Amino acid sequence: MMERKIPEYYVTKDNITFYLIFVFFFSLLFVNIFTPFQGAWYNILHYSRAKLFTNTLIIVSGGTIIMMLSKFIMYQYYKRNTLNYLQYTSWLIVEVFFIAFLYAIIVHFAVGDTRDFSEIFTRAVIFVPTILIIPTIITHLYFSSRFKDEKISELESVQNQQVTTTSQTLEEEMTFNNDFSSDDFILDNHVTSSIASEPAVEQTVKEIVTEPAPEVQPANNRIINFFDEKDELQLSLRVDLIYYIESAENYVNIYYKNKENTERFTLRSTLKKQQEKLEKYGFVRCHRSYLVNFANIMLLRKDKDGPYLDFGETGLQQIPISKTYLEAVTAYFIQNSDD
Repeated sequence: MMERKIPEYYVTKDNITFYLIFVFFFSLLFVNIFTPFQGAWYNILHYSRAKLFTNTLIIVSGGTIIMMLSKFIMYQYYKRNTLNYLQYTSWLIVEVFFIAFLYAIIVHFAVGDTRDFSEIFTRAVIFVPTILIIPTIITHLYFSSRFKDEKISELESVQNQQVTTTSQTLEEEMTFNNDFSSDDFILDNHVTSSIASEPAVEQTVKEIVTEPAPEVQPANNRIINFFDEKDELQLSLRVDLIYYIESAENYVNIYYKNKENTERFTLRSTLKKQQEKLEKYGFVRCHRSYLVNFANIMLLRKDKDGPYLDFGETGLQQIPISKTYLEAVTAYFIQNSDD
């Protein structure tokens, strides 16, 4: 469980900004309204409301600055690497220690608390997460709920589009069948026979028919251009270098081979949009969050956690296959096998 990769929405810019703002105001109000840990954290028994607010504002602002720097480093790190739940939790614990250390410095030297520095720091290590855990849980639940709502809306949009497309296709077929008559068929046969009866025309037709078709470039050698939502070119890659594309809220992560390394490029787009463009090159949707290039898949296997796709490359994660797409993925393997 702890080795599972964290969701992308944990580390998007918008969500990080929202989290920092919410934590700042929650902590400030929580300490000033409820005045928790009276006498245990720092001595507020003789503080006026104004002095309590001023000291708390300084402390909360300092802690927020530390979290801001930490989240910025995390965001930059996540652009090129992945974070699992164990790493993410460890990162938060380190944040707590830094905030507690800053708090101990402010209280001991600036506020003038006479207690030993180590005692202040130890108490802060206990009380800082007590305050942060509430806004952290609230914001992460909110991010998760919003992410699920967006996915549901996306699925509904796809279903509506499919229904609309099917209806239009049926209408076009009905219109074509009504317009096509036997007289048209007889006329076409007559015109074809007349053309074929002319020797010169017949020779020209034979030349056209027997002329070799132009050589088609193999799909795996073609260049794919990736555009963002503003239709601006952001990345160009050869098809065979792409491993898979991962959905990340309003973005997609493109995993590709660069020399001997696997790199990730984040693009503001949707997985559905990329799927529509890449299906003709052998990319198959195997999960609501993954679109894979089957030309680079080494094997399909099943274990206790379910079926997975494996690229056989060090540093590349195994891609899960959800029940929704399992039948289509299996059919693709069967169709492209030699048996």
